[in-house]
Amino acid sequence: MSGSLFACDKNSDDIKPGDVPAAVTETFSSTFPDAQNVEWEKKGEDYEAEFDVATVDYDALFSASGTLLKHKYDVPEAELPEEVKAGISQNYAGFRVDDADAVVQDGNTYYQVELEKDNQEQKYVFSSDGQPAEQPYWD
Repeated sequence: MSGSLFACDKNSDDIKPGDVPAAVTETFSSTFPDAQNVEWEKKGEDYEAEFDVATVDYDALFSASGTLLKHKYDVPEAELPEEVKAGISQNYAGFRVDDADAVVQDGNTYYQVELEKDNQEQKYVFSSDGQPAEQPYWD
């Protein structure tokens, strides 16, 4: 019975930790030594880890050769940079922040937010200075 529940709860791209290339797990372990509750998924040719550090949810995307491509972590609305909060209020008045993540890629930090108004959600990405960014939203 538990096998059936496991199969129903997991996406078809979930993989076992033993199926992740050693180069990926080595980079992961050295970059995120305090990671707990790690789950792996295959995303095209890349590998995505979902995990916790303390009480914060993280995701990290690695190439098959072990290069960390990007990572993200949950950010409480109160901890968003003031510039990002200002960008949201200027461009999306009346919307409230439903979810926010910091995304670190190529040495830059972006903030992706789910905004909600009248039961409708919209997803946006901002640079750290509060300007809309060209980065795609990472689900």
